[in-house]
Amino acid sequence: MNVGIVGLGKMGLLHTAILNTFDDVNVVSISEKEKLITKYINDAFPKTKIYENFKDMFSNEKLDLVFITTPTLSHFQIMNSCIEHGINFFVEKPLAINYEETKNICKLLQQKKLIMAVGYNLRFVDTFSKTKELLEKKILGKITDISSSILSSQVLVKNSGWRLNKKMSGGGVLLELGCHLIDLLLWYFGPISKVEGKVSSIYSNVEDSAEMKFTTNDKVNGTLSASWSLKGYRIPEITINIKGEHGSLKVNQDFIELNFKSENQKFKSGKTMIYKQELEKGVSFDVGGPDYTKEDRHVIDCIKHNRTPLVDISDGANVQSVIQSMYAASSKNNTQLVEY
Repeated sequence: MNVGIVGLGKMGLLHTAILNTFDDVNVVSISEKEKLITKYINDAFPKTKIYENFKDMFSNEKLDLVFITTPTLSHFQIMNSCIEHGINFFVEKPLAINYEETKNICKLLQQKKLIMAVGYNLRFVDTFSKTKELLEKKILGKITDISSSILSSQVLVKNSGWRLNKKMSGGGVLLELGCHLIDLLLWYFGPISKVEGKVSSIYSNVEDSAEMKFTTNDKVNGTLSASWSLKGYRIPEITINIKGEHGSLKVNQDFIELNFKSENQKFKSGKTMIYKQELEKGVSFDVGGPDYTKEDRHVIDCIKHNRTPLVDISDGANVQSVIQSMYAASSKNNTQLVEY
């Protein structure tokens, strides 16, 4: 399978390294404008053709799949070009800079039979995927309450860069980090029907924190807290607490904690811990976390076998619809219904 990469920043390098370990994948071309980076590419990947303009790459190369790992502002233009050339693509989250662009991409894709995936890699983290399995078994019975958070020490002083520039990024902590948490919530509980709450800026001209309430289509109430301006977090930490009629479940990247009122589907009453080490099956190559290797392998297999990816364009669009409604709820200080 011939693969092209557009953008060789942190995520582009990560995906390129992983893809180069797969025997059935050839990273044949890379599009990158920065001369310093292209010099490195020539040294590291001498057989890979380098293009300054991704459109030239799409026109000149026979590509089965393109990985889009550029700043969010450019996603729409590159995805649109992939569609015009009939090339399957994977795009790092978020799908686009705003919900209007996601709707336009969805319309364009209706005319093409392409496979498209979005980089919500947390679905491939063992504790989060195991939680999905437990919820599908209705282990908690009827869900009654949800609380969730994503917390990070990413922005602790006034700074610059494309992620802190609203024109280039589209938003702050909700769009950059909170999108991962919202994707998990939608995966676990289905559509969110309405939201309310506030976002606030501390160090930048995008939101650095958000405190939101939401209601699912099943009329379950929940909360979401997001901040990238809290001290003490080496990496972003996601926690989801779920209460149900039979007990509760807490999940993060490291463990699942179950508490049942009585014996339940092979679990004893009281507390049961499931640690990530018990769930890990290992991957052939690990850089950045095994979830990235699992994600890339999954995308390649979906292209090979013409299957819909675990996270497709509709999932990416639904996440951005919820985020758009959260921004609107904050600016208008009211409850917003979520449009899908």
